[in-house]
Amino acid sequence: MLLAGIRPNSITFLGLLCGCSHQGLVQEGIDYFHQMSSKFNLTPGIKHYGCLVDLYGRAGRLDKALEMIETVPSRDDPVVWRILLGSSKIHKNVATGEKAMMNLMRLGALTAGDCVLLSTIYAGANYPSGFAKMRKLIKTLGVKTTPGWSWIEISNQVHKFVVDDKLHPDSMQVYEKLEEVTKRAASAGYVKEEAVILNLLGSWSEGGYSETPSSCHSEKLAIAYGLAKTPEGTSLRIVKNLRVCKDCHSFTKFVSKAFNRSIVVRDRVRFHHFKNGVCSCGRLSVRRMVAIDEEISILKRSRFVLQLKTHPMNR
Repeated sequence: MLLAGIRPNSITFLGLLCGCSHQGLVQEGIDYFHQMSSKFNLTPGIKHYGCLVDLYGRAGRLDKALEMIETVPSRDDPVVWRILLGSSKIHKNVATGEKAMMNLMRLGALTAGDCVLLSTIYAGANYPSGFAKMRKLIKTLGVKTTPGWSWIEISNQVHKFVVDDKLHPDSMQVYEKLEEVTKRAASAGYVKEEAVILNLLGSWSEGGYSETPSSCHSEKLAIAYGLAKTPEGTSLRIVKNLRVCKDCHSFTKFVSKAFNRSIVVRDRVRFHHFKNGVCSCGRLSVRRMVAIDEEISILKRSRFVLQLKTHPMNR
């Protein structure tokens, strides 16, 4: 954009910061954030601060994420606290998760998803009393859940599936195909998520919604149907109204490998492009994210800074 003479605006930097967050480019994201005001006289908004909180949180730097929230002009926006809660779940940090939860309650912005996130943190930390407390809280507050569904288009017709769906006309064929798909995915390396959290959640919903870990999630049914109804090599495109859970994400990766298919899943957060057992979202480990951050930043920063200094807009 700079080389083409186009001046970036706040939306440009929002895309940059979001991309850096998802790819683990911590230092590069911080640099872009500071360039908003120092180079382009742009004032960061709540969304930019939220991206930076997410950037620190995903990288495991929860103390910096919390510090960033304290500096946000509108620190009482529930979005930043919810981001911190999500980061606490990734890194199983009970103390930070509780702090985020207390602030969401203070702001009156508590949702079913928030309760389940903290419950997951408690369960992962083997803290059954905390888990029981959250289960009681969600019942007391009467927080409503949202039904999960996925749809896939085959031959110009949209087919919609819900969790444990038995109402589709080809339901029997779908479950037969799913059994075959699961076996082939397992042969390729798929292992069903069987962590303690799955047992503790019981009838609770995935991500705070209506798909439980023990149920057959809607995207698995949509994938099985797509494999059954399309020729080999055909790409599958699926839309889901909730966020893809860890187990389904792993399942889809190995299905793409076992069946040599490209599978695109659009959940409520982003697009996931699965191919040859790899997803475009990366789902990198924290150490690998930091390593990539350091490697790429060293290679790119000097060149980018040079472009900024020599560009006519910045002279």
